[in-house]
Amino acid sequence: MVGTVARRDTPYGERFTLFAEVLWIGLLVAAGSLLLVTWPAAMAAGCAAVRRCVPDGPSPGTARRFAADWRAALPGGSAVGAVGLAVLAFLGADLRLAASAGDLPFFWLLALVIAGAAGAVVVYQVRMASTWSSTGRWARPRRDPLGSAMLAGAVLVSAVCVWQLTILAPLVAGVLALAAVAVDRHFRGAGQCRSAAPPRGANHSATAPASPTGPPTAHTRKRPREGTRHA
Repeated sequence: MVGTVARRDTPYGERFTLFAEVLWIGLLVAAGSLLLVTWPAAMAAGCAAVRRCVPDGPSPGTARRFAADWRAALPGGSAVGAVGLAVLAFLGADLRLAASAGDLPFFWLLALVIAGAAGAVVVYQVRMASTWSSTGRWARPRRDPLGSAMLAGAVLVSAVCVWQLTILAPLVAGVLALAAVAVDRHFRGAGQCRSAAPPRGANHSATAPASPTGPPTAHTRKRPREGTRHA
């Protein structure tokens, strides 16, 4: 028998292809976010593109399908983006007002709180975009503190990368969409595992098949006692 050699996943194989596809999706998300209020719709279309790319590899017509998803997500996404930008502008105005007040005590703590609130707004909107990519409608994401914390870490790393090198901003958007889809799938997989597990303390004998109700056979008929035998 001639043995077959398994195909190795080299950096120039499937992983590199996925990496290139995610970068291309990041450029499309950046192009769809040029109007600022449209960035949730662009992120939703990017998450939908990532969902099509991850299971079976890159699919043809990524830009065309991205544009169709972007147009479909635009009506509700513009409202979400406008609200998010208004909240971020309010937080930025508060920070600037506090900075212009002079030597404000504990200014660093206030700046940290405002930065955390701004990051929470971004994480919430990215999770809404990921929810749209799987349901086709804008709705509040499910409660998942662990997933939101993981996505907050991805947002923080993306912000640091853009702060260090601004040219990475168009590419970071695709990686952020990939992280959002990964967090959403992790949450759904954990929920399926919890629903499939039997409840604690469940009586396993209740699920056992019932014995037949027909007449007793030779194996099930009780033997007569020795004292009741007839001569």
